[in-house]
Amino acid sequence: MYNISCMIYINEYLKIQEENWWFVSRNSIILNLIKKYKSKDKKIKILDVGCACGNLLFYLREKGFENLYGIDYNKKLIENIDFKDIKVTECDAQKTDFEENFFDVIVSSDSLEHMDDDLAVLKEMKRILNKDGILIVFVPAFNFLWSYHDVINQHKRRYNLRDLYKKLETTGFYVKKISYWNFFMFVPAVLVRFLKNILSVKSNDFYRIPSFINGLIISVLSIENLFLNFLNFPFGVSVFAVCEKGEIK
Repeated sequence: MYNISCMIYINEYLKIQEENWWFVSRNSIILNLIKKYKSKDKKIKILDVGCACGNLLFYLREKGFENLYGIDYNKKLIENIDFKDIKVTECDAQKTDFEENFFDVIVSSDSLEHMDDDLAVLKEMKRILNKDGILIVFVPAFNFLWSYHDVINQHKRRYNLRDLYKKLETTGFYVKKISYWNFFMFVPAVLVRFLKNILSVKSNDFYRIPSFINGLIISVLSIENLFLNFLNFPFGVSVFAVCEKGEIK
């Protein structure tokens, strides 16, 4: 469970997530990946693992998707949210109550790094994923980017592309696409975190920035998201994968 200081931080960045460049751009690429690798059918069953206050779920509902589910192990994040027709429950991602082969799409967006046993979570997601479904995973990249942002978020680890690929393969997933993300923001992120670590600055990476800069970054990342339809990037702030159940083809 999150501690008090972490909850204060979470409450702060949840206030900015609807317009912040990170959340806007990540939601956009997740939608693109669902359409490209699964279906544009708005009736498919989608689960958001570690849904928090439902930012991604509300975004997908706005785009017309109807069968949306979310789980989060922190009751305080979900108990006062009116999700309406979105089915959200407090749940341990290592052991859910869903039937086998239930979901067409499972999204684990910046949640695996919070888990003590990420392999157990991946195995559970495989169990409840439809045989023709896809799993979309986003995790923070590179241990050298570790900072106070990770500490306050109670991250257990960061990943590189090889780490994530191996864990997905070990738990029985076939990786269809894997790449780094936030390629264009990588150098600024490295510089900012390096300076923060050198100066022992204890602040998170989510804060309000001028709307012009925020919009500019969204535009840059929209171009990156477009490029990712055709290529993979060699480094970035995050690493993501799209995979399905079964043996490697």
